[in-house]
Amino acid sequence: MKKVLILAALLLSKVSFAQLSEVRGVAKNTNDKAINLYKIEDGDMQLIASTRLSKDGAFGFLIEPEAEGFFVVGNSGKSMPGQFPLYLKKGDKSEIAIDGKRMKFIGKQTPENTVLSSWINLTQEIKVKAVYFAEPPMSTYVDFFPEFTKVASQADGFRKTIKTKNANFNRLMTSVTYFDLDFYALNFRHTPRKVHPKAEDFIPYYKTIKKENYPNDDILSTMYGERFISSYVNEFGGKGTHEAKMNLLVSDHQKGVYILKSRTPYIKSYPGYEEFVQKYDRYLKTSPGLQEEVKALGQKLYMATPGGQARNFSFPDKDGKMVSFSDLKGKVVLVDVWATWCAPCKQELPFLKKLEEELHDKDIAFVSVTMDQEKDKDKWLKMINDMKLGGIQLFGGPQNELLDFYQIATIPRFMVFDREGKIVNLDSPRPSQPELKELLLKELSKQSL
Repeated sequence: MKKVLILAALLLSKVSFAQLSEVRGVAKNTNDKAINLYKIEDGDMQLIASTRLSKDGAFGFLIEPEAEGFFVVGNSGKSMPGQFPLYLKKGDKSEIAIDGKRMKFIGKQTPENTVLSSWINLTQEIKVKAVYFAEPPMSTYVDFFPEFTKVASQADGFRKTIKTKNANFNRLMTSVTYFDLDFYALNFRHTPRKVHPKAEDFIPYYKTIKKENYPNDDILSTMYGERFISSYVNEFGGKGTHEAKMNLLVSDHQKGVYILKSRTPYIKSYPGYEEFVQKYDRYLKTSPGLQEEVKALGQKLYMATPGGQARNFSFPDKDGKMVSFSDLKGKVVLVDVWATWCAPCKQELPFLKKLEEELHDKDIAFVSVTMDQEKDKDKWLKMINDMKLGGIQLFGGPQNELLDFYQIATIPRFMVFDREGKIVNLDSPRPSQPELKELLLKELSKQSL
């Protein structure tokens, strides 16, 4: 009986291992110390694994794909440079070599990645010129248009070579050949260049991009899907409304992706969010991924809208003692997010000191949270001492829960909270502005009623 159990365990282990896909390779000419693997959902990249590069740039991933399809491997950010597609099914093995802005498949590949490798070899140079526009030497239409035209003329011939036994891949890969070329053409046109073409300089290809019933939903399975949708509607929708631009898209799913990405950056309050969802709910519920994004946005805006409960946080003070936001309940709280390297932040410090001195007898907690890196902690302590900074000085670090929750992208940021720990203003006036003192006094007055 024991032998049977051992044999069953071994068979189960082999079956489980057979479901794993392996991606390995080497990366050079990159400033990143880590490399990521992404799945594609709703035309956008979703991180599924991350690993550090070895000293020689080697890396590897072992995953069980939820479903077969295109994945993306590349740098540790979500910007386009240094990210490359591959196709994975359960049990697949793939090896790649990344060299800065270029990649190639090496060794024996699956039939799918053999085809994809040929497409990458054909289009890689126009991708570099179209996508990596900020890196020298910057391409202009003078060199890009002839090279693009040459590659595009070979696309129909390439499509005839897509004949694997995988019908799903054949369909997606054929769609990719259209999407990639159109995206490179549009991205080239919409990005800064030293010289821009006049109307008569544009190649005829641009007149072929807009089509009936295009793009189909295969676009949402590609690494540039969401970007392509935005480029497409902005190119052919002119100055029309979002509703008019959406009419260029052929499915509610595409419309949901477009409206979520294009409108949510402008929604600043929970009532605005509720209005947005009510108006576009039909499109936003077309996929679980979109529904999750919408839900997360609603939660964040609910918390960030004045009157909502503030996010609790805990950081060490200058003496190493942990201080939490919840410890300050009962006081009006002014939070200053800053860093020693931030010139505008340092300009506000004398005004902040003066404001604190003027209101020292009031029920106000002045809290300063630095974004400095750990290696600069001594510099932070020295500045506190040299400038005789008062209040509660906390060391938050460059990546912390406060920055993430309140989406703080620029500093200094001053935020005001009431005695109950509820939000008053998440982007309040600065200490150099008299309106901040007025806001604090007004809040104190309300709380004393």
